[in-house]
Amino acid sequence: MSGFRVILDACVLVPITKADLLLQLANRRAFHPLWSPRILDEVTQAIPSATKGRVTDERAQMRVQMMNNAFEDALVDDRHGLEQHITGPPDSNDRHVVAAAIHGRAAAIVTDNIKDFPEAALIAMSEQRKNPPETVDGLLRSLSRAGLPDFTNEVWSALET
Repeated sequence: MSGFRVILDACVLVPITKADLLLQLANRRAFHPLWSPRILDEVTQAIPSATKGRVTDERAQMRVQMMNNAFEDALVDDRHGLEQHITGPPDSNDRHVVAAAIHGRAAAIVTDNIKDFPEAALIAMSEQRKNPPETVDGLLRSLSRAGLPDFTNEVWSALET
């Protein structure tokens, strides 16, 4: 597996085409996929309604089991209660994704849910960096150097408007 560890959020694992693409890339070692039990619970619960009942609960559970079987070391758990200490995401229901990313030492989170990772969360990240202090601009430069130039360009564009 690639050393580039990535949390796959439930919203990118529910649509079969998107999930298949991401898992094929992971299978070809483009990145090391990670998910948590809670992410997988969200996937299992969302698939039947997203498919308007064409995929049953049992089939959704089977799909999740097959993912776990294919990527045996993808499952990360927040046994130490890190989630309760996560601040920044406006929707507290998304803190578990950040906690899983930290626990799994992920370099990125793949999600379609960008509304819950807004400028305010980024500013909160910069404010928490006290030693040495970090500005939002400095944090964005660090993220760009860490391999996220497209993401940081989008954030800079959003901050300018």
